[in-house]
Amino acid sequence: METLANWENIIDIEIIENISGGNQYFEVVFLSHDKKKYKIILNDVWDMRYSIENASIDRFCEFRKRLPDGIVANGIYIVVNSEYKKYFELQVSGTRPTGELTHYLLVDVIDTVLDILTPEKLIIVPI
Repeated sequence: METLANWENIIDIEIIENISGGNQYFEVVFLSHDKKKYKIILNDVWDMRYSIENASIDRFCEFRKRLPDGIVANGIYIVVNSEYKKYFELQVSGTRPTGELTHYLLVDVIDTVLDILTPEKLIIVPI
C-alpha cells in the first residue's frame, strides 16, 4: 500500500507557480505558506506526471487518512511502495536500472499535483 513520507526538507507549499523544462531537466517554482519563493531543480527526470488534485481525489483521500504524525498537508513527499514506480519499472522492461528511482510527490493547496520519478536528489534553492 502506498504511503507518504516527508522529504528531507519539510516545506509547506502554498502554490506551484511554474513548471518548466524538458529533455529530463525541469524546474519547479513555488511559494511556501510563509511567502518565501523556492525553485526545485530536477536534473534527471525519467518520468513526470502533472495533474489537478480533482483527477486524484480518491488517491489523496486515502493518503490523507493514513498521514503519519508530522506530515504537512501540502508539500514535498516521497511515495513509499509507489504504484507509479512499479508501473514504470514494468514499462521500461529492464532497459534502465530502476533500483535507485525515487517517487517524489509535490502538492500545493490549490490543485497542482506533480509525480516525479528520478534517480537524483531534488535540489532546492531560495529565489
